[in-house]
Amino acid sequence: MRRGAIALAVIATAGLAACQTGGRSASVQPQGIEGRWSSVGGPVAYTATFNNGRFASVEQGTGGVLASGTYSSLGPGQINILYTSRTTGAQQSANCNQVAPSRLACANSTGTRFEFVRA
Repeated sequence: MRRGAIALAVIATAGLAACQTGGRSASVQPQGIEGRWSSVGGPVAYTATFNNGRFASVEQGTGGVLASGTYSSLGPGQINILYTSRTTGAQQSANCNQVAPSRLACANSTGTRFEFVRA
């Protein structure tokens, strides 16, 4: 009888752990810089994508590419973006800090500040 109660407790615990793990994976937030981010404020709404060292920003209204380039890690939650503006042809650099899991604060080489939230 005691052996049966222990076996039942082990099965129940394993079942509960599986339910908790399954529920948690559905709501996992992406971590790090990788993925899609939306601009905060500014004259034009756009989405930026960070994917395996490549950067691109696209205007939300038209789908037109605004800038493209590369990014590299400067440390945990810190990156440098080297990009070329499609409107001016000028190359820029920006440093960004991930100030929260879903917020990225940046400043470019001319001192202009901009922010993203995870899309």
